[in-house]
Amino acid sequence: MKYPQGVPGDGGRVAYPRRMVARGAARLLGRLLLPIAFRLQVTGQECFPRSGPLLVVGNHDAVMEAVLMAVYTPWQVETLGAADVPHERVTELAIRFFGCIPVHRGSFDRWALNQALGVLKQGGVIALFPEGGIWEAGAKRAQTGVAWLSYRGNTPVLPIGFGGTVGALGVALRLKGPRLTMNVGESIPAASPPPGKARKVYLEEYATRVMDAVNALVPAEDRARQVRVTDEWFELQVASRGPDGVSRDIPPGVVIRHPAALAKLLHRPGVLKIFTSNLRLPTRVLQNLAEEHNAVAIAKAARSVLDYLEEENPYLLTYRFGPQEAAAMQAGLKELLTLARWAVESGLSLTIRPISRYILLGQGREIVQTEQGVFERWM
Repeated sequence: MKYPQGVPGDGGRVAYPRRMVARGAARLLGRLLLPIAFRLQVTGQECFPRSGPLLVVGNHDAVMEAVLMAVYTPWQVETLGAADVPHERVTELAIRFFGCIPVHRGSFDRWALNQALGVLKQGGVIALFPEGGIWEAGAKRAQTGVAWLSYRGNTPVLPIGFGGTVGALGVALRLKGPRLTMNVGESIPAASPPPGKARKVYLEEYATRVMDAVNALVPAEDRARQVRVTDEWFELQVASRGPDGVSRDIPPGVVIRHPAALAKLLHRPGVLKIFTSNLRLPTRVLQNLAEEHNAVAIAKAARSVLDYLEEENPYLLTYRFGPQEAAAMQAGLKELLTLARWAVESGLSLTIRPISRYILLGQGREIVQTEQGVFERWM
């Protein structure tokens, strides 16, 4: 993704506002078409400040949150958008037309954050999603970028809760008129660490406070559909068989030694689809291990993921799972590659079953999930 055009003679600082014609046309077209395609409900518009600087944040489960934020806020927003993985074609075209500040997640992208600060210093409005993307269903931990920007830019935060967005665009294209909700809340004062408190701890708490405010604005029916779990843990069942269908022992030297981390990765369809759909890697076998036992295909998939992580995007898993868990997942992938290569050389098939166990919040009963699941349509 190319970096946005900056202000001439100002070190590449993003101008605010910019792309006035393109963005104005997109906002106008959106206000004309969205009420036709959807049943819209927008509340709390009286909470919109008259002007910036301002950080506008929301929950992010599908593409329509970004559309509604761009169209129905009263100012032109400058969006912080993910640039660490390729987007689907339609998303890439929309970004090229509307523009955004690309941010490489998983590391401290100083360039992107400084560009956002520059917009705020110009009295601009930055739109972002503190949960950091749509890679996993349900609530995700809040990223601290919103708190850092609020603190460094001395900028208040406006929370918005969206509802009905998952799969809404596809339903609308079938002329079903799905309901979309956009609830605007009260502004949260700028982050300001109190004396004697560690800044990192305060910024983490502030980011959580922001997302709590956002989630309180999400319609109850959408919150009820979110899977809230606790005490989640993983295991991996691995077996090998010969052409005669008889089980074969797996030598200690090729046993997977990070089974829980690998099983967790295999139970994250939102991450696995990045490799298969966005990057077009030969990894579909990893999304359906219950049916796929071909050791050659498994080895090829593991190798392609490792090549991408090692050569192009070392922070892809770090951003989503933290450095320690990401390292364990990557080690598990290397062990899976070693195991699959052994199976190929031995003429064996592999049966790999990742298992997730967790407690549903509010119900107190254990759920055992052996199916890997499918990522819900982001549109």
